[in-house]
Amino acid sequence: MKRKIGSKNLKSPDKLLKAMLEFVGYLRHNVKLYLILASTIVLITAVVVSINHFTNTKEENGRKNLYLLGQKLQTVSQDKPEEAIKIIETELPKLGNTKASIEAQYMLAEIYYNNKNWDKAASNYGEVIAKAKGLMKELALLGSAYSKENKQDFKGALEDFNKLKGIEGAAYKAVAMIGAGRCYQKVGDKNNALATYESVIIAYPDTEFARLASAAKADL
Repeated sequence: MKRKIGSKNLKSPDKLLKAMLEFVGYLRHNVKLYLILASTIVLITAVVVSINHFTNTKEENGRKNLYLLGQKLQTVSQDKPEEAIKIIETELPKLGNTKASIEAQYMLAEIYYNNKNWDKAASNYGEVIAKAKGLMKELALLGSAYSKENKQDFKGALEDFNKLKGIEGAAYKAVAMIGAGRCYQKVGDKNNALATYESVIIAYPDTEFARLASAAKADL
């Protein structure tokens, strides 16, 4: 192997060029190393491109299937939710692990919620919570909390409300705080209920949230 190339060799353009030529010469005399290096770079590039292409194609197919699902749902009467549920549950596997699948799962949870099937609603909201991000996750946490509250599972509802209000910059933080206060009240935790309502009044003064919290506080 040729001598090592130190920083002293790189202090002028001529020496830099000479150092580069020495390195190229070293690679030429070590063809096997050169080929391994080149092959590795090509392989990594191919893998990255393939993953991006696969992900984009998967999401595109998911969108197309979600659109087709929407068209099928348009043919279903609003007074026949069981038909809509059947369609979504049949088509859901076709969407794979995509954003479209999360949206379809949320639609399913909403139908169950609107038909007061709290267990099924909470279960499907839970699936969305595990996969979604951003606003979709917030909405699913809110739906799950309300579903559990409606079936008298106040501790479970409180857990979801607290998760939601703990999200940085959550759009539904005030709603979650009031929900948490209500659940504390229903499980008999008056101190935490009072503290939660007061925090709403302080954080959201002169709003409907503050008025709701004040009214709830007065009922304690």
